[in-house]
Amino acid sequence: MHDWIASSLGVPRQAGPEVRSALSLLTRLPVRAAASSRTGSAAFALIGGGLGLSSAIPVLALGDDRRLLSAVLAVGLLALVTGALHLDGLADTADALAAPDPGEAERARRDPAVGAVGAVALTLVLALDVAALAAVPAWEVVPALVVAGSVSRAVPAIAAPWAPHGAGGFGAWFAAASGRGGAAVAVLTSLAVALLLPGGGPKLGWLVGLTGGLVLLGVLVRRFGTVNGDSFGAAVEVAFAASLVALAVAP
Repeated sequence: MHDWIASSLGVPRQAGPEVRSALSLLTRLPVRAAASSRTGSAAFALIGGGLGLSSAIPVLALGDDRRLLSAVLAVGLLALVTGALHLDGLADTADALAAPDPGEAERARRDPAVGAVGAVALTLVLALDVAALAAVPAWEVVPALVVAGSVSRAVPAIAAPWAPHGAGGFGAWFAAASGRGGAAVAVLTSLAVALLLPGGGPKLGWLVGLTGGLVLLGVLVRRFGTVNGDSFGAAVEVAFAASLVALAVAP
């Protein structure tokens, strides 16, 4: 199945292991990683663009007459395909930021229950996603989802090689195992997606989304000293929302 996915995406066979690893980390599709040491970061932007395109199915099916409904379904479909993985990271990160000290922050992050601040963060970000999609001109909705999906998933791959990380956990593994080559491919792929899409909106969406995700990671490093898997998940969701908002307000 993974070889078929890679070929259907137009990816050379030698790039298949990167695609398989990226799919296994970014989605809940039944795809096994090529190797336990491979993050697939070089393919994050490509897979992110594909996720954005797949989430546009409700938009294409319902047309322009049901914009709000199609926006809700698009955001919901993306959460379903990804297993809400990054949304969970956003909630945990928000709860940790609200904690009064590092010990409480770590306990809040590890608590499987979503706290009040995490619930507010989830509500605000999802509401921004839906409202922005509903406000984007009809002919730009699909490009908006593609560029937002691509740049948001590129953010962890771009930041990981330089991000300070702790000694254990998924985030530490991802940061340590993701190389600068993968970061370069991710930024170039996401930029190429934005440049190839028509109009100036996708370029603005790429820039604002990338900036938003990286700024959040910088804030988290300043606050906690390191990043973790939840930090990367939160950065994905903030970058996605920021990109869509930029596209919605662009002239």
